[in-house]
Amino acid sequence: MHRRRFLESSALVALSAVLPPVTAYGSSTMAPFEWKTDDLTLPFEVIAGKLRQKQLVPADIMAVGKSSGVEVALQCSGENSPDQGMKSGMGQPGARMLFAGHREESTGRGKRLVCTHMDPRLALRVESVYEAFDGLSVVRRYSRVTNQGSSPVGIDFLSSAMLHGLADPQNYDRELRIHLAVNSWMAEGQWHTMRPSEMGFVENERTSWSEAQAGSIGSWSSERYLPMAMAENTKLGLIWFWQIEHNGSWHWEISNVSARDNNADDVYAYLGGPDDLHSAAWKNLKPGETYQ
Repeated sequence: MHRRRFLESSALVALSAVLPPVTAYGSSTMAPFEWKTDDLTLPFEVIAGKLRQKQLVPADIMAVGKSSGVEVALQCSGENSPDQGMKSGMGQPGARMLFAGHREESTGRGKRLVCTHMDPRLALRVESVYEAFDGLSVVRRYSRVTNQGSSPVGIDFLSSAMLHGLADPQNYDRELRIHLAVNSWMAEGQWHTMRPSEMGFVENERTSWSEAQAGSIGSWSSERYLPMAMAENTKLGLIWFWQIEHNGSWHWEISNVSARDNNADDVYAYLGGPDDLHSAAWKNLKPGETYQ
């Protein structure tokens, strides 16, 4: 196997759906919506025909702030990247994809939300999946991309999940704390708490070229860090916890981004598996193929 190719997709079953015609993609009439589980609320909005995810919060409180960001981060070969430095906050296709609709399904153990995006330029269909489980205040997230065109498309990175609105984009170093577990031989699971600036994500009131990040390369997924972490907003009293489930390379990062100008308007977390930027993992997605 070529060293820059992804591992094979997981065994999760892909689902089919009837989508609206191309002329309906990105309709400006699509209203904002919320998806609720027993314990969580996931709010979404549609801006210029593009789905944007807002702050994930417990069901008994309201989201704070107006920050929102891409629901799926996706970058493809040959595309200019809107992300500075080594960041994976949006990707060009991720920023421009048009929202095609969403559906809810029963799974027997809970329920599932599937959000569908289309990128007419590259003929890509992207499905972003949220799975909730009865009695658990967690959501399982993954994304899949299908090449519906006639030419191969190189996938540089694809997010498994995105979190937005983690902190004040102009004052995050004061209120955000990052908890992660460092591993060593006979010293596993050593939890540390750091400010973003202590991990290299330096505050400058603009979109930063830096990020707080952790990851692993190869099949030893816990070689340096546990593939889990927490982001705590001390001002709001909220903690977002995640665990990346993959038998190979993975990467997460926390940074800020702007949808309009150089002034940051969102603090996000990108959570994903192998990618070209951090682990030299690149996927040649052939016509008709799906990767997740």
